[in-house]
Order: sequence, then C-alpha cells, then structure tokens
Amino acid sequence: MKIKDVLQLFQEQSISLVAGTNGLNNMIESVNIMDSPDIENWAKAGDLILTTAYTIKDNPFLQEQLLTKLKACGCAGLGIKTKRFLPEIPIKMLDIANQLDFPILELPLNLSLAEIMNPIISNIVNRQSVLLQRSNEIYKSMTAVAMSGGGLPVIISCLGKITQCPIACYDANGMLINHWLPTNIPKQDASILLSFKKLLHSSQPTSNLSDKNSSAQSITVENHSYLKISGPILSNNETFGSMTIFQRSNAFSDINLIALEHACTVATLEFLKQKAVTESHKLYSRDILEYLLFSDLKQPNVSGIIDSSTLTQAKVYKCVIIEPDTADNEYTPPLPSFKLYEIVQQIIATSYSLSLVSERAGKIIILLASVNNFNHENEIYKKLQQSFTHIDSLRKVSIGIGTPEPNLRAVRQSFHDALACLKLGRLLKGHGNITHPYDIAGYSMLLADNETIHILTQLYDPIIDKLEKSDQNLGTEFLKTLETYLEFDKSLVATAKELYVHRNTLANRLERITDISGLDLEDREQLFCFRLALRRKKILKE
Repeated sequence: MKIKDVLQLFQEQSISLVAGTNGLNNMIESVNIMDSPDIENWAKAGDLILTTAYTIKDNPFLQEQLLTKLKACGCAGLGIKTKRFLPEIPIKMLDIANQLDFPILELPLNLSLAEIMNPIISNIVNRQSVLLQRSNEIYKSMTAVAMSGGGLPVIISCLGKITQCPIACYDANGMLINHWLPTNIPKQDASILLSFKKLLHSSQPTSNLSDKNSSAQSITVENHSYLKISGPILSNNETFGSMTIFQRSNAFSDINLIALEHACTVATLEFLKQKAVTESHKLYSRDILEYLLFSDLKQPNVSGIIDSSTLTQAKVYKCVIIEPDTADNEYTPPLPSFKLYEIVQQIIATSYSLSLVSERAGKIIILLASVNNFNHENEIYKKLQQSFTHIDSLRKVSIGIGTPEPNLRAVRQSFHDALACLKLGRLLKGHGNITHPYDIAGYSMLLADNETIHILTQLYDPIIDKLEKSDQNLGTEFLKTLETYLEFDKSLVATAKELYVHRNTLANRLERITDISGLDLEDREQLFCFRLALRRKKILKE
C-alpha cells in the first residue's frame, strides 16, 4: 500500500497531503502510533507514523528533528492530527518535509488514530493475502512448467503470459538466450514492439549478476518511461544468467516482481539440469575422443566402445581445435578453456548434434560428425569467434580446421591436420584467425623437397639476412615493412595504415630496402620466391 492509496481510502474523511508530494509512492508496510519523542527507536522501514504531536507541541527543535529521524529510519510518512494540541502544522516542518520528499498527512480532529490505523492495516493485510494467493498460483504454474520439461522457452513464455510484459533471459555473459513479447502493449503504438525486440537482443551488463537481489533501472523506450527489473539466476553463488521484465513505470505491480522471482527460481533448476547433462556429455566426449585420437584402436575393448557410440550414425567427420592465444602482455591473461568449452558445446550441439566436444591440455577439441556434408561450418566458426570476442575483445582465440574423413577410425589424421593448421595459422596469419587446410597446403612443398628448397634458400636467405642485420644494427624495420608490403599486395595505402606510418615514409623505406637487398620490387616472380623463402624460414624457426 502506498501513501497515495491512503489518501484515496480516506478521501471522504478530509485526510490531506500537506507536504512531501514526491513521496506519494512510498510503500507502507505497517502503521505505528507515536506517544514519545524518541519514536525513531521503535520505528521500522515502511512504517506510517500517526501522532497527535502532544510530545513535541511546544518544542520546535524536536518537531524539525523528528522528520529527519523518521526519514533516516525509512518510514513511509507521518500523519499529524491538528486542531487539538497543534493548531496547525508549523511552516518549518512543512519546508523540511518538502526538502526530504517525506510525506506529511494532516488528520482530521473527528477521527481517532485507531479509526485511521485499522482500515490501513486491514487494507495491507488484504493486499498481502491476495499477493500470497496469487503467488501460490504462480508457483504452481511455474512448477508445472518445470515438470513438463519444456525448458527455458516455456518458462519465459509462462512468465510473459502472467505479466503481459516484454521478457528476456540472458546468459552469464549478457547474451540473449530467449525472449517473449506480448501481441500488443496497451496505449502504445505497435512500433514499440520493434523497439523492444531490438532492445532485448542487445547485450546486457554482467557487473551485478552476482547480487542475489533483483535490480531496478528506469529506461525510456520511444519517449515512454519503463521500469527494467532484472532477477539473477544463480545457485550457491554460481551465476547462470538473469531474467528481465519491462513494464511501464507508473504501473509496475508487486505480483510481477513475485512472478519474476518464481521464474528465476525455476530457471535456476533448469540451468542446473542442463549443467548436469553437459557434465555427463563432457565426460563421455572426453573418453570417446581419448580412444579415437590417442589409444590403440586395435585393442578389442577400444573397438567395441567406438562401435557402440552414436558417432557411427554419421557419414563424415572432421576435427577442429580451438586454443586461446597467449596474451600480448602480462595484464591480459588468455581466455580460460572452461569458458570456451561452454560456448563451443552450445553452438556445436545446435548444428551438429552427433558431434563431440572435449577439453585437453588447454585446447578445445571438436569432432564434427554429420550425416551429410558440412554445409554451414564456416558460419559456425565465425559465430564461435564472435562469441569469444563478446566475452573479451582483448583476448584472441585461434582455430585450426582438419581435413574431412569418411572413416571414423581415420579421424586421427584429421586431428593432426587441425594441429598443423593451428600452428602454421598463427605463424602465417597471426593470432585470432581461422586456418583451413587449403590455407597451408602449399607450404608442405616448402618443407619436403630439399633439392628445390636449396635453390630457394641459396638465392633469398642472404637477402633476408641483410635486412635482418640492418634492422639489428640501425634499429630499422625493413624486413617487417617489406613483408607487410607484400602481404597487402604492394598497396602503399593499406601498408602505411597497417604500419602506422605516412605514405612518404613508407616510400622512402622501400627505396632503402631496394638498395640494401637488390630486390626488384616490380618483378613478380622474384617477389613470389622471396615470400616463399621468408615464410619457410619463419616456419622452420618455430
């Protein structure tokens, strides 16, 4: 019950608000009668204090001090009966009440304090009774939803139908999991639903997820004020995410908050169930991959385990390895592998349900398994990287892709190919990239044919050595400049931008590089061989 509800309850008995208009929405939890000046020792938050002001009638200091103390206690307001001991409420008290936004009600002489207190308490009790009854109904509805096994979408839909408000559920990283929108919002244009859809899909801050209590925030949507209430989804201080409800600021009801809290409780149970399933699947995946990639496949027990797995339902397989890159500085540690595992498992399971995901030595190993070809795998890799970037844009993750294999027992080769792509991809493309077999296939020739390689190294290693020596002695960056220039197809603009230098500075460097190296920067064949020699040397160095 609020202060404004008291005014409506006694609108025919001449109870009026004389100060503290901004406190009309203060919640009243109970009513207390003041019979001594030290009422602050017994007053509680949410109390509406009723008094005849007898104990402070002759003391202006106590009158002014009373308001400050009641405000500090969190009381809802003060009701003063005038025309008996106080002819009228002092101007100074009214001024202080307005400054504090603390409501003062002027009570009529013809009503006793009991006649005022009893209806208010009855109203509070009746409201609480209705809330308890409705809360019990919501609890039963949510419990039925949880027992039906519909998962989060059904829980969110149930909450939306109860509140008729936009609902969103976010994971621990602030990413949207699911949402619900009503068909219309009363007294609002249909366009506001599009604004809410955009708002719900935006990522949410995660700083207050560890707080066990709901948090409230005032927001504006298409020039209308809304209250955004977020409830945490957590268990034993383990945060799974949050659930958020949006409602007009002037209409938010207690029952919606109760419904949100029940929904968060049921969602926590759903997350715990999913966690148990994930842990079980993680152990299963680890064991199967250990057999396939690292055990002796000729052993009878290993062969039996592999044949009994669901992987045999697939027609084609491919290994993918994901590994957090070492940070550029000590203040940015790499992404923890368990965080990566959670993201990868969720995304892969959605597209290729037969696939396995495991964690080993800081790497995430994926065995993609499909009954058809891998038609949308590039989209999945990009989605994975976007998810990693969302967690922390400063931390990079590299992905190595193996070759496809039609034979389950041959996936070990795909695994080694993925490792090679991961390693060479970092050398050739840098950290935070996706490397496919076709990206590095040409370099296998550089590492295999010694006779051909001798010609290449005999011609171009001395040139590389000259540039390196110049860089060491003079503090220049000639080798890096030339390598970048060639990587960007001899584009002065792109190279200058990448190196953070002016175009004229770059042009001068290239002239000096030509003088030192003797390379003809217009000879395509010469530059192609130089790049091959440079990359081979970098690979062998690693």
